[in-house]
Amino acid sequence: MKENTSLLKISQLTKTYGNQLIFKNLDLLVDTGEWVGIVGENGAGKSTLVRIIMGLEKYSHGQIYLEGRTMETFSKKEWVQQIQLVTQYTRRALDPTKTIKQLLFEPLKQFQLARKEEYLPKVESVLSRCNLSVDILAKRSLEISGGQYQRICIALALLVQPKLLICDEATSSLDKINELWIIKLLKEQENMAVLFISHNKKLLKEVCDHSIQLEDYK
Repeated sequence: MKENTSLLKISQLTKTYGNQLIFKNLDLLVDTGEWVGIVGENGAGKSTLVRIIMGLEKYSHGQIYLEGRTMETFSKKEWVQQIQLVTQYTRRALDPTKTIKQLLFEPLKQFQLARKEEYLPKVESVLSRCNLSVDILAKRSLEISGGQYQRICIALALLVQPKLLICDEATSSLDKINELWIIKLLKEQENMAVLFISHNKKLLKEVCDHSIQLEDYK
């Protein structure tokens, strides 16, 4: 990384839909290994900000940098390899027709992260980190519990080895035990920054280095 360059820098970011202002002049810095919280009520623009950072939606004004490079200088593939997203738990995140093994092999193939003979050892390693048995590989997503499902979503992201993981209400639909377990798992990932987006101010205060409130950018 360049000296004095943050991992992610968002500068004067503004988003409007027609005459509707979503947020204005938003500034955000995320350093390597740092946890930064974004809090906001429903409709504050949390999901819009996530889509913009992931490159799924255009912003109106401002700039986004990753390690000093503007977003536009990355290919889509390069960008999503650096920044991965885990969303709120739903049963729509994973293809129900594929086995967990097939799903976990996909990012290794897509991003050419390993030779074919290395796929299974890498998958078994990430399953172990996520406290999941290798027996789960033969199952399909509809056959596993909610806590297991969300951990598979996280395993998919971790396989890509992103520099930044965006958690968009990623623990909000889980019970407290699974929520704390997933936070503990993510805290163990050295040098991976986390952008933790939630409506739960108390949780953000507990787990993040610092937070911003989207309502402050209206």
